[in-house]
Amino acid sequence: MATICNVRIFDGTAFRKESAVTFENGTVTALDDRREGEDMGGVLLCPGFVDIHMHGQKGLDSMRPGDNGRMAETQVKYGVTSFCPASITETDEAIRAYLADIRAAMELERGARVLGAYLEGPYLAERVKGAHNAAKLRDPELTHYKALTAGFEDEIRRVTLAPEKPGGMELVQYLKGRGVVASIGHSVATAAEASRAVALGITCSTHTCNGMEPLHHRKPGVLGVTLTDDGIRAEFIADLVHIDPILIQLIYRAKGVEGCYFCTDSMEAAGMPDGNYHLGNEAITVRNGMALKGESLAGSTLTMDQGVRNLAQKVGLPLADALRMGTRNPADVLERKDLGRVAIGAKADFVLLDDGLRVCATYVRGRREYSAR
Repeated sequence: MATICNVRIFDGTAFRKESAVTFENGTVTALDDRREGEDMGGVLLCPGFVDIHMHGQKGLDSMRPGDNGRMAETQVKYGVTSFCPASITETDEAIRAYLADIRAAMELERGARVLGAYLEGPYLAERVKGAHNAAKLRDPELTHYKALTAGFEDEIRRVTLAPEKPGGMELVQYLKGRGVVASIGHSVATAAEASRAVALGITCSTHTCNGMEPLHHRKPGVLGVTLTDDGIRAEFIADLVHIDPILIQLIYRAKGVEGCYFCTDSMEAAGMPDGNYHLGNEAITVRNGMALKGESLAGSTLTMDQGVRNLAQKVGLPLADALRMGTRNPADVLERKDLGRVAIGAKADFVLLDDGLRVCATYVRGRREYSAR
């Protein structure tokens, strides 16, 4: 049993009056005001950040064998305690190799938790493909998905697809039946098609505003449905590059704090200087912190702790809401009620932040995995 005391506790939804957290065997067992334990000097303790859409960081790439396990060790520096490394559009062979690497990373007991695989591609619309390779895009046919994921079904947590493509609606229903999060993204669906997809099982959007057509007053499309349908949670990238702060405010006001969350969509240049990098096999140039494939954005260089600072300090969202959108809300997308909150029975995964919202320490499974000191 261990206790962290003299902390300001944010539990995933609100700030609490208690000042100490006790945990044992990787699980929170008490919240109270005891003074026996490790005194943290009044810093903020909140649930560890949960990033359910990222491709890489610190020179590591999710499509490169062994890198997903290595990212578990780098993520804790940024306060992340759970994450889903995402694939990109690639050959079936490359995606299956990625799935095998995710399976191995999920078994590790060090660093951040690898929650499972997130397939972003190949079931995307070419017109809004972004940095994805057009030659490797496919229709979201159920027979192909089953063959692609055979033997790895239990590792898959989320799939992004364009449901308007042939086979898309059937695949959405199949994913829902298997408990896999179906996400609409890189899609040119009409509002009617997007609404039908939500009714069939789509529960979140992929990087809202990006990979979808702009809002049109007579053709609301995917974005219009995302902003107005309570059945879909809106994911957005909080780097202030992919979308303007005003659009973040729009998403926040339209969906309410409970209806949106942020991700990094980071690639291997996150935490690294400008230069030449890769996103899978795609060559990417990073200039002034912007990841580009030609003139198209190709992921970000954002980290989760910087995302919280951006929302609270630059966009002007309440701190509690900025924290919730990086902790409880993404955990809820995956229906992980044991993550993203500080509560009795929840996992003992925490990040400690100073007054500038910079990471002081990260705990995963009740163990300190990172300390800034």
